[in-house]
Amino acid sequence: MTQHCADSGKIQAQSEVSGTKLYHYPKRVFQLNAGNGICSNDAALVDMSRLKNFSRNLTASYLQLAANVAYSLLSVPLILHWLPRAEFGLWAVLVQLMSYLTLVDLGVNQAISRFLIDHKDERGTGGYGSLIKTSVWVSAVQGLIVLAIVTFGSPALADAMKIPAQYQALFIFLMRIQGLIAALTFCANPLTIILYAHQRMDIVTWRNIFGLVAGLILLVLFLFMGCGIYSFVYANGIIAVIVPLYLLWNCRQLGFLPKKGEWGKMSWRQFQEVFLYGKDVFLMNVGAQLITASQTIIISRALGLELAAAWTVGTRVFTFVRLSMFQPYAAASPGLCEMVARNEMERLQYRFRNLVSLIASLGVFLGTMFVLCNGLFVRIWTSGKIIWPPENDVLLGLWIFFTALQAPHCNFVAVTKQIGGMRYLYFVEGCSFVLLSLLLGYRWGIPGIVGSSVLCLVFFSYQFGLRRSQKYFRVSFLELTVGWIKPSLKLAAALVPAAIVIWFATSGLPVLWRLMVNGAAAGLIGGLLFLRLGVPPEMIREAGGRLPRPAARLLGMLAPCHT
Repeated sequence: MTQHCADSGKIQAQSEVSGTKLYHYPKRVFQLNAGNGICSNDAALVDMSRLKNFSRNLTASYLQLAANVAYSLLSVPLILHWLPRAEFGLWAVLVQLMSYLTLVDLGVNQAISRFLIDHKDERGTGGYGSLIKTSVWVSAVQGLIVLAIVTFGSPALADAMKIPAQYQALFIFLMRIQGLIAALTFCANPLTIILYAHQRMDIVTWRNIFGLVAGLILLVLFLFMGCGIYSFVYANGIIAVIVPLYLLWNCRQLGFLPKKGEWGKMSWRQFQEVFLYGKDVFLMNVGAQLITASQTIIISRALGLELAAAWTVGTRVFTFVRLSMFQPYAAASPGLCEMVARNEMERLQYRFRNLVSLIASLGVFLGTMFVLCNGLFVRIWTSGKIIWPPENDVLLGLWIFFTALQAPHCNFVAVTKQIGGMRYLYFVEGCSFVLLSLLLGYRWGIPGIVGSSVLCLVFFSYQFGLRRSQKYFRVSFLELTVGWIKPSLKLAAALVPAAIVIWFATSGLPVLWRLMVNGAAAGLIGGLLFLRLGVPPEMIREAGGRLPRPAARLLGMLAPCHT
């Protein structure tokens, strides 16, 4: 039985052998077998296509991070210049509260994006189109729910967060406007889902970069015009209307939207399947939100708005470091999902192991640079208005490293669609963190809150994620915890002592000079050690074979032991 697919002129054929599919592309054919994965010479072409998408997604994501850095470098001094610190802290609390509204999704759209990957090779059956239809309706309902929650719940949130009386009316008004913007953003979710399924998250990233650049220009314009704290919502509102049009145009141009006859019909059975998986993702997201997006709220309640503003500024680089560290996994995730859908188990384990090793080494490298530079940078960046103690950075550096170890394993359960007990574990970890941080925060301040994050991560999700990966890939626990991250352990053994020497050797320098020396030394020494010790040899060899010749020669000079 053969049928035409709209995706890139592909023809799909179902063989008579149970569990085997043949995928025909112009001038080439490859076979997917339920037991053996891709079984022809064209497997390399499929892998090259994935690597191309991975490289494109990864490059765009790092450009977005650079744009985020530029945005923060420029916007924070402007905000502190035009706004009182308490109003800045008020906005920081509002933004973190608004981040919880993403939980209204209930994990359904994330589930649809995962299921869409299973169906994108069979668009003629209608499953692909019906999933997109489901996403459109779900996103519209979610937008209305967000709007209702914010409209009627803002006064209660103002009381719960102990917002000072003189700021309560302002807080409620800003929450309601931001809720309307969030509702519009929810309605654009189906377009992002489609691009994710086709491994074209670079398009979403370019949308985000445009939003940052245009948002900064608008923010500066409104601040200069004297709009004060309202400048944020004015800028966000304009961007929320414009950028979804860019996604829609790209989906149409690339042929990702279903054609006539491919839309299918929404079914209750399909929605139940998606909802049950989405429910598990939602429970994970609730816990993750409590773990990563509660600190500002806890600090504002326990220590005051000014320290909440200090936390927001002092951890801005920390946020970028965590995002930088995790970008390789995010860029590879759609490809990993496709390997699971096509049952390419050997290739899946190979790619995942390399990702685990790479991200662990990034945690060592980036975490060390962060500890050496962040406090000095904050002092210069804010002209001494905010002092960030080094003990905060040491604890945040540990958090970076353990997150690097934990995140790939815990996120992999969503790739396999085998979430299991992780649905409850994240929530238990999040609740434990909130309780522990409230206790330790009142006693030890910000270090107590950061320490609570590290302890909960190590004792809950990290342990569980390791066990799940061990069971899925059938490897020993020692191989998983040591063998897979051996490059990062070698890197840590060499880089951490060097960082301690650099820290004390530059302690007598002026702040600006110390930042420059620490950053240059950590970047050069750490970068060289990262390439020589931290990157798996096979990744270096593969990169050398795909890079242009001059870049490959440079890589060979920097990491000669691997090439």
